[in-house]
Amino acid sequence: MLFRFSLVLIILFFSFMTTFSQESDLKTYLGKMYSQVDSSDYYLETAKSRLKSQADSGIYFYFLAESKNLRLQNQEAIRAFNHALQFIDSKQNPELISLSYIRLTRISKNTGQFEQALDFSQKGIQHARSSLDSNYLGYHHLDIAVIYHDMEDYVQGIDYGKRALQILNSYTKANPTYKAFALNSIAINFDDWNKPDSALFYHYQILEDLENLDSLRVIFTFNNIGNTLLKQKKFEESRKWIEIALGLNRKGGSPAYGLATNFTNLATIAYNLGNFKESRQWLDSAAIYVKKSESVEKKRDYLYEEFQYFKKLGESAKAISFLEEYAALKDSIFKEERVKLMGELETRYEVETKELELAQSRAALAENELIVKNRNNQLLLLLLALLIILGSSFFIYYRQKNKNLQLEQEAKLQAIYAEQETQKKLAEQRNRISSDLHDNIGAQLTFIVSSLNQLKFGNLIKEQLGEKIDRISSFTVDTVNELRDTIWAMNKDAISVEDLQLRLAGLIQKAQESCPQIQFELKIDEGVTPQLHLNSLEGVNLYRIAQEALNNAIKHAEAGKIEIFITQENEANICLSVMDNGKGFDEKNPDGNGMNTMRTRAERIGKELKIESQAGSGTFISVC
Repeated sequence: MLFRFSLVLIILFFSFMTTFSQESDLKTYLGKMYSQVDSSDYYLETAKSRLKSQADSGIYFYFLAESKNLRLQNQEAIRAFNHALQFIDSKQNPELISLSYIRLTRISKNTGQFEQALDFSQKGIQHARSSLDSNYLGYHHLDIAVIYHDMEDYVQGIDYGKRALQILNSYTKANPTYKAFALNSIAINFDDWNKPDSALFYHYQILEDLENLDSLRVIFTFNNIGNTLLKQKKFEESRKWIEIALGLNRKGGSPAYGLATNFTNLATIAYNLGNFKESRQWLDSAAIYVKKSESVEKKRDYLYEEFQYFKKLGESAKAISFLEEYAALKDSIFKEERVKLMGELETRYEVETKELELAQSRAALAENELIVKNRNNQLLLLLLALLIILGSSFFIYYRQKNKNLQLEQEAKLQAIYAEQETQKKLAEQRNRISSDLHDNIGAQLTFIVSSLNQLKFGNLIKEQLGEKIDRISSFTVDTVNELRDTIWAMNKDAISVEDLQLRLAGLIQKAQESCPQIQFELKIDEGVTPQLHLNSLEGVNLYRIAQEALNNAIKHAEAGKIEIFITQENEANICLSVMDNGKGFDEKNPDGNGMNTMRTRAERIGKELKIESQAGSGTFISVC
């Protein structure tokens, strides 16, 4: 069952990812038409084969509407956007719904259908709220601000512009361009309300954030600053700003609305400065782009400037003709029934807003009640969890205390056992040393006693007697030295490598005094740890083996140089080597010269004695 459920989840995941990728690819492909408007029909036609779902159809119809909008086919664009809204998936592509309402608002506003534009903006606000998109919520509010500006209701326009700015400023991921649009919507209302200082205050805020903006998206700022300066009769300063806007408009593909505005303003500056020929050229250019833009607002501004132009020239008939046309257009905008309808739309919007706020308040109250209830439940659960934690902690503490007590007892027992083992090993070492004393020293003393008895009862000549006494004396000295070394080992629980080194150095010093013609040397490898401890049995036997090997080399090898080496194989294993450059011997018969004694001592401490020698090539003895 679990496997089937997991398999279904995997299939759904890959299905979602495939759908997401398909939609993303389709939007990217159709988005190419923005930079290649003339090829939009080609992109739309080839995209038809990629439509796999209703959501894909929504994307297709949206870009079909955009192609009409880009070509300024306003009425066809309105029908296409309304058609697209029936297909766009609000969950997968909510931004396309917001953009559709923005396009419908702007087209309706530009063609003077203000009530329809306001209706589209309000629908956009409802959608943005339901999709929790603060960026587009702010955008729809600033659109309403611009609608009221064109209706010359500047108080309402400023109010909606500030609402838009507040929404965007309170959103951490607000689009900087949308903030610029909101600032502009406030500024143009102040400008036409004859409050230039306030207008410039908001316009300059856009320029302060210019590094985060695409200058082609905020061309209007340069023109509008120039427009405000123009109304203050600062003509030369105004011209500079408007010429910047004109250059950017031409660079950005020459949008008709922007160029109509630039040419109209430049014409106004020119006739105010007395340059009527230049003004006429600008007005003629403005007329072309006013017609292309199909903007009622731009046509109104153009007609008024034509009236002013001919008035300045003193051609009253033409001036009155343009004034009448201007008045008729303005009257069509401000018809009583239209103003009434706009008021009804605004009232309906305010009622819907209040109802929404009331519903949100009720939802918030219910949510607070649920939060309080959940908080009480959480406190109860917290108290229960606390009791469980306290109980568990006491149980763990009691168990740990018993465990620590048990570990303490075990540690004491282990310490006692370790002490017993140490004493046992010490006793074994002492027994071995005692045995060594008995076997070696005892035998040597027996030999001395036997030799003395022979002298007592023997009838020897003086030369033989002296020779016999010298031998007994030498043997007695060896016995005393061996006894001293054994006592040295017995007095220590452990012998360090450093102790062994000192004993071997003393041995070499005595040998050097006895045999000055031989070169003796003790070498300690760099890897040897001086503080490494050996048990007393191992220490004394290594010393004895070195002593025996040294004596054999002195007596039998006829060596000129004898070397003793101490090396360390690992953390605990010490190796001893003795090498001479004497005459050597046949390895096939190595048992002479005390070799058996050295081998026995090596075996006693668990090591192996190795002998390498050839006649005339010296001898190498190692214990490891």
